[in-house]
Amino acid sequence: MEIDIPEDIRTFLDEVVDSFVMWDILIFCSKKIGEVETPPRVAQLLGRPVEEMSKPVQKLEKLGLITTEKRIDGEQVCRLNQNSNQFPLLKRFWDYNENQENRLRILSYLLQKKVR
Repeated sequence: MEIDIPEDIRTFLDEVVDSFVMWDILIFCSKKIGEVETPPRVAQLLGRPVEEMSKPVQKLEKLGLITTEKRIDGEQVCRLNQNSNQFPLLKRFWDYNENQENRLRILSYLLQKKVR
């Protein structure tokens, strides 16, 4: 069954959202646009194991959606890259997520793709 999702959102889901952890991280970022966080802190705030953060953070960095840097204490911190070519589409994804019915569409789509 075809799920009614706008083409640009579907493309974003196909290219970026490869796990429910990734979806959580992206929504978390929408609430913390100008802030810097460590992956362990993000995991803690999301109620997820720290190990789940590594792969999504690496992918977001590769896509240019976040930048990472080491603090003086050696801890890695992440910041959303608002200059990324993908950022306008990320904002559109966030707007689409504001509606509960749309979140259910995304959930159905991701489950159809067997995303976990």
